Amino acid sequence: MAAFPTRCIASTAILLLAGAGRGHAQRPAERADLIVTADRIYTVDQSRPLVEAIAIRGDRIVYAGPRLGADALAGASTRTLHFPGRTILPGLADAHGHLTDLGFSLQDVDLTGARSYDEVIARVVARAKTAPAGAWIEGNGWDQNRWGNTAFPTEGPLTKAVPDHPVVLERVDGHALLVNARGLAAAGVTKATKDPSGGRIVRMPDGSPSGVFVDNAQDIVRRVVPRPTRDQIKQAIIAGAADANRWGLVSVHDPGEPQEVLDVLEDLARSGQLTLRVYAMISDDSAAIAHYFARGPQSLLDDGHLSIRSIKLYMDGALGSRGAALLDPYSDDPGYDGLLVSAPEHIKAVAIAALEHGFQVCTHAIGDRANRLVLDAYQAALAQVPAADHRFRIEHAQILNFADIPRFAELGVIPSMQATHQTSDMYW
Repeated sequence: MAAFPTRCIASTAILLLAGAGRGHAQRPAERADLIVTADRIYTVDQSRPLVEAIAIRGDRIVYAGPRLGADALAGASTRTLHFPGRTILPGLADAHGHLTDLGFSLQDVDLTGARSYDEVIARVVARAKTAPAGAWIEGNGWDQNRWGNTAFPTEGPLTKAVPDHPVVLERVDGHALLVNARGLAAAGVTKATKDPSGGRIVRMPDGSPSGVFVDNAQDIVRRVVPRPTRDQIKQAIIAGAADANRWGLVSVHDPGEPQEVLDVLEDLARSGQLTLRVYAMISDDSAAIAHYFARGPQSLLDDGHLSIRSIKLYMDGALGSRGAALLDPYSDDPGYDGLLVSAPEHIKAVAIAALEHGFQVCTHAIGDRANRLVLDAYQAALAQVPAADHRFRIEHAQILNFADIPRFAELGVIPSMQATHQTSDMYW
């Protein structure tokens, strides 16, 4: 793998990509532009996993090895950076990061870490003071698990504090929304509004909407929230990529983007404005999938900055919003075992078509029932269209029945797990 351009090297921690030069220079007469040393530099090269120096020429690492070898490449104009007592890591890759959502979230009310519903409301009130009259206020990151009462909030306190703006607040897992009365009215939601397939409108004892919408029910509200323009999408991607770079990321697998976002990603990659390598997954939209099937798998476009050869599907929701599909009911809600946001037959059909067109499938599944159904669908698809290296994935693979664990290896399915769920969902 080629080294990542040094324009993405962070100022606080030098990053290098696996596959840098070995412990010798190919052309010693050519001097290095930059030499970096540290106590430990990890290369992710099994033959030389740990070195003390790297040398960079132009935008590529040309040497990784003992400091003596790097010093031999020094010239009159060579810069040197020394980090005694420090560790240098390769550029990090996030296997599941919603890049565009990250960019937009930087503009929204940040509710991450709020310790109470009152704190959530206070942050929204602060934004309302500067928002244009009647404008939508969007926020993200609330988590009722942190509030000492794991019950969902209701819209009443939020409506009382912010009555003049429609408000929509996304839960930390992205699988539930909290909306105030003005937002409910804008979406036309009443006591008579029915739950959509694969979605849940959380209700008060009298059946009226509480303000919380889970999984597919979120679409009832999202359809009335103003859609971003192409330029806003572009700026969100640029901002999200910059934030990712700040934390040492040089690559991200972006799960489930619509075609309009994929088009912007292509423009940014083509113009050299994309500072991440993005492995973009096509959202579950039949027209978009047909478009990319006709085009064929696209790998490492524009100097390796963009790949479009996989599809993101959803089987269930998330634990914290009670949408994860379980084999047994939730212990505090007898008779309720979560949501299936897609039919298993749909997962199978898309998987078959993907195998026929050379595309990967990556399906969100958190609950043990959801994981079993996805494995069943993959198994049926592979029986119909055998493939030696399909690299099908299950995104999250969070709650598994012991009987299903060996099936991942048997079917060649990759469990794409995120360690952060161990902390955010430990309560569940």
